[in-house]
Amino acid sequence: MKVRQRSVFLVLLLIMLFSFPSVASAKTDDYGYNPQARSFKGTLDNWEAFMRGAPPTPVDWKAKDVIFIERKWDKRFDPMIQGEPPAAPGAWQKAKLWEYLSGDKLGWTWHQALEVVYSPNRPIPGAIVLTPEEMGIEGFYCVVMEEWLVDPHGKKTIVEDFNLKHNIIKRALHWKGWKH
Repeated sequence: MKVRQRSVFLVLLLIMLFSFPSVASAKTDDYGYNPQARSFKGTLDNWEAFMRGAPPTPVDWKAKDVIFIERKWDKRFDPMIQGEPPAAPGAWQKAKLWEYLSGDKLGWTWHQALEVVYSPNRPIPGAIVLTPEEMGIEGFYCVVMEEWLVDPHGKKTIVEDFNLKHNIIKRALHWKGWKH
């Protein structure tokens, strides 16, 4: 995909990542959601089905042209499951996406890694500001945005590499105990 298409995809993904359905408290292991571990691992299609309350589809972990997603978040982020703001500044969520490509890119794998942090009272210098339109509420910052391709021989080609240093995030949050 072209970089611009990926940027549009990123915005749509971020909206989906933070638009939790009300059924999130139900056990949905068939989708890939684990509420106790605060994680999700499955396909983007199953995440969308989960959000709509539609049935999940079986996952073929080697399928081509299917976007897979693995998400993890901390306890302070849990209120987002109910559509509420995170419990405290420093709440975070990570997402890793990958797709086994076909066609002229057969054998290639596309990857993307994202990390967002909630800081409603202080901006995080150098981070990418996520708007209320993208996230549903103010105060979110993207602190990691990486995108790369891996060719059939294992060679990694970097498309985008943005990583904010964690000491910058800690200083912005004024919280020495911030971990992720």
